Amino acid sequence: MSATHFSGPVVSGTLTTGQTNGPNQGFSRLEQFATIVQSGGALVQSATIYVPVGSRISNFSIDVLTAFNSATSATLSIGTSAGGTQYASGVDVKAATGRIAITFTAAQLAAMAGLTTAGAAAPTVAPVVISITSVGAPSAGVVAVTTSYVQQ
Repeated sequence: MSATHFSGPVVSGTLTTGQTNGPNQGFSRLEQFATIVQSGGALVQSATIYVPVGSRISNFSIDVLTAFNSATSATLSIGTSAGGTQYASGVDVKAATGRIAITFTAAQLAAMAGLTTAGAAAPTVAPVVISITSVGAPSAGVVAVTTSYVQQ
């Protein structure tokens, strides 16, 4: 698979501030992927991605390809460390397969935008850690997570 490498944000558009009908410049949305495959009955499994510091996270797509079959629960969270909930929490990956809709809190949306809930700057930090915590050792489960962000 080939890829193109840039060392900074990609800006597209032709007009800057002060020009007629400007500005129309915007940043490109980028994505990184992580897959957690249940292995060995571990109660906590994590995957780590590194979003460039200061990026604005726009969304997480959580695709449950095989539901975790743990005894009572399997909960996905996304934060800055294993089990962290800065970006997402309480996502059930045991109940069903398919794409899971996430409900974000105001604090999580602010953290994703690189702000505090009061609007002060609080740049996003690396890494972004996706964790699944099971109650009861699972023997099956596959979850693919897409992290969408804009490098500013």
